[in-house]
Amino acid sequence: MIEFVDEIINRDKLIDSVKSDRAGAIVTFAGTVRSFDETSSNIKALYYDAYKEMAESIINDIINEAESKFGIIKVSVSQRLGYIPVGEDSIFIAVSAAHRESAFLACKYIIDKIKVVPPIWKKEIYEDSELWKSDFK
Repeated sequence: MIEFVDEIINRDKLIDSVKSDRAGAIVTFAGTVRSFDETSSNIKALYYDAYKEMAESIINDIINEAESKFGIIKVSVSQRLGYIPVGEDSIFIAVSAAHRESAFLACKYIIDKIKVVPPIWKKEIYEDSELWKSDFK
């Protein structure tokens, strides 16, 4: 499952969507908005935008690559769009596999690729200004 949402991500729904009687492990990743980055300590929110159709297709390709590399069972990805205040999730990934190592490796692979490949853009919103970031890190 791949979804783009404009409300708080439902973590339980994503975890439930990857459950399987063949899975011995479910690994999750939550990307949470923090109040600082390498250059600023006054971030109050992030704003995400995306070319959804293309991003979904690319994320699907990333998931297929992960399935091929790591032998995972199911993956769900939820990317939040719009205004996201500090403390809330901007992305959540759930991966199931027969064994934990495969689930961990696949989850890391998926988030690392999603951060740089699909057309998803991030703007940092500060107390007194805004800045579109040139990379999705």
